[in-house]
Amino acid sequence: MALGERIHRQPAEVPFRTLSREQQAIVTEIAEMIIPETDTPGATSVKVPQFIDLILTEWASDDERSAFLSGLADIDARASALGAARFVELTAARKTELLAALDAARADTKGAGLAFARLKGLTVYGYFTSKPVQERVLKTKMFFPAYQGDVPFTPAI
Repeated sequence: MALGERIHRQPAEVPFRTLSREQQAIVTEIAEMIIPETDTPGATSVKVPQFIDLILTEWASDDERSAFLSGLADIDARASALGAARFVELTAARKTELLAALDAARADTKGAGLAFARLKGLTVYGYFTSKPVQERVLKTKMFFPAYQGDVPFTPAI
């Protein structure tokens, strides 16, 4: 939780550094399909795609980053087998069909299944460690302004 919160506190307008525009589009589309905007914020509105890019840039190893990016290319390749040049160009029904197949392949150690598993995990992690979700959805205060060392300790009995 602490890592996710710390990453979210970084400047809001950090540019994408790892994901290309095409990769950003796939990540954004899939993240929003995983956690869509309803009466609560969706993944995109709490900047999950930017969070994922930051994790890929600053925390992922070269091998992890490469496997993820290769998996995104594989997702586009699978989309072409369904009749579109890229994932983002599929119909909503085809996108759902492909993501259901990828969800079943989450245990794969490479390719689209691996990328989807990582993307799904990072979407959930990024979403629930964001300040708007913690305050408006979870109704908790996880972001504290400062350490308060003067709070008395009361042992639980």
